[in-house]
Amino acid sequence: MSVAYDPNKQGWAAAAVTTVATLGLLFTAYTIHKNTYRHPRDPMNFQVYHAEDNAKHSTAATHEAAPAVEGAAAAPAAEAKH
Repeated sequence: MSVAYDPNKQGWAAAAVTTVATLGLLFTAYTIHKNTYRHPRDPMNFQVYHAEDNAKHSTAATHEAAPAVEGAAAAPAAEAKH
Protein backbone atom coordinates (compact mmCIF):
# COMPACT_ATOMS: atom_id res chain seq x y z
CA MET A 1 0.00 0.00 0.00
CA SER A 2 1.01 3.61 -0.46
CA VAL A 3 1.79 6.06 2.29
CA ALA A 4 -1.03 8.36 3.35
CA TYR A 5 -0.86 11.91 1.95
CA ASP A 6 0.21 14.45 4.59
CA PRO A 7 0.51 18.04 3.30
CA ASN A 8 2.40 19.11 6.44
CA LYS A 9 5.46 17.03 5.45
CA GLN A 10 5.96 18.54 1.99
CA GLY A 11 7.64 21.79 1.02
CA TRP A 12 10.08 22.01 3.92
CA ALA A 13 13.10 21.81 1.62
CA ALA A 14 11.87 24.77 -0.44
CA ALA A 15 11.11 26.71 2.72
CA ALA A 16 14.60 26.01 4.07
CA VAL A 17 16.26 27.11 0.81
CA THR A 18 14.17 30.29 0.74
CA THR A 19 15.02 31.08 4.36
CA VAL A 20 18.75 30.52 3.85
CA ALA A 21 18.74 32.64 0.69
CA THR A 22 16.88 35.45 2.48
CA LEU A 23 19.31 35.39 5.39
CA GLY A 24 22.23 35.45 2.95
CA LEU A 25 20.80 38.48 1.15
CA LEU A 26 20.13 40.29 4.42
CA PHE A 27 23.69 39.65 5.58
CA THR A 28 25.05 40.90 2.24
CA ALA A 29 22.94 44.07 2.38
CA TYR A 30 24.02 44.73 5.97
CA THR A 31 27.69 44.22 5.10
CA ILE A 32 27.51 46.56 2.11
CA HIS A 33 25.68 49.15 4.22
CA LYS A 34 28.25 49.02 7.03
CA ASN A 35 31.18 49.32 4.58
CA THR A 36 29.81 52.14 2.41
CA TYR A 37 27.43 54.29 4.49
CA ARG A 38 28.60 57.70 5.60
CA HIS A 39 26.53 59.89 7.88
CA PRO A 40 25.60 63.23 6.30
CA ARG A 41 27.55 65.09 9.01
CA ASP A 42 30.70 63.00 8.48
CA PRO A 43 33.61 65.34 7.61
CA MET A 44 34.91 62.98 4.91
CA ASN A 45 31.45 62.89 3.36
CA PHE A 46 31.45 66.69 3.21
CA GLN A 47 34.90 66.85 1.59
CA VAL A 48 34.30 64.10 -0.94
CA TYR A 49 30.93 65.29 -2.19
CA HIS A 50 31.87 68.97 -2.34
CA ALA A 51 35.02 68.10 -4.31
CA GLU A 52 32.90 66.07 -6.76
CA ASP A 53 30.32 68.87 -7.03
CA ASN A 54 33.03 71.45 -7.71
CA ALA A 55 34.54 69.22 -10.37
CA LYS A 56 31.15 68.74 -12.03
CA HIS A 57 30.43 72.47 -12.03
CA SER A 58 33.83 73.38 -13.45
CA THR A 59 33.50 70.87 -16.31
CA ALA A 60 29.91 72.02 -16.98
CA ALA A 61 31.14 75.58 -17.43
CA THR A 62 33.72 74.49 -20.02
CA HIS A 63 31.12 72.44 -21.90
CA GLU A 64 28.71 75.37 -22.02
CA ALA A 65 31.35 77.64 -23.52
CA ALA A 66 32.28 75.15 -26.25
CA PRO A 67 30.48 75.50 -29.60
CA ALA A 68 27.83 72.90 -30.40
CA VAL A 69 29.24 72.21 -33.87
CA GLU A 70 32.91 72.22 -34.77
CA GLY A 71 33.84 75.37 -36.65
CA ALA A 72 30.72 77.24 -35.48
CA ALA A 73 31.11 80.37 -33.42
CA ALA A 74 29.88 80.24 -29.84
CA ALA A 75 26.91 82.49 -29.05
CA PRO A 76 27.73 85.22 -26.55
CA ALA A 77 26.43 84.53 -23.08
CA ALA A 78 23.70 86.83 -21.81
CA GLU A 79 24.53 88.77 -18.70
CA ALA A 80 22.50 87.93 -15.63
CA LYS A 81 20.44 90.80 -14.28
CA HIS A 82 19.70 90.76 -10.59
